[in-house]
Amino acid sequence: PWTYLGWKITNHNITPQTLPISAKISNLNDVQKLVGTINWVRPLLGISNEDLHPLF
Repeated sequence: PWTYLGWKITNHNITPQTLPISAKISNLNDVQKLVGTINWVRPLLGISNEDLHPLF
């Protein structure tokens, strides 16, 4: 399979890559990584901007 911009592409389907989400937050960089990951998968999960407003 190929990977391209966060997607795993095979002959039969296209799926998002598995994202490692760390629940251990200890500094600002960890928060930024978590928010970036959530923002990337937001359209796939149907999460609205209003739902994420408290994070920004």
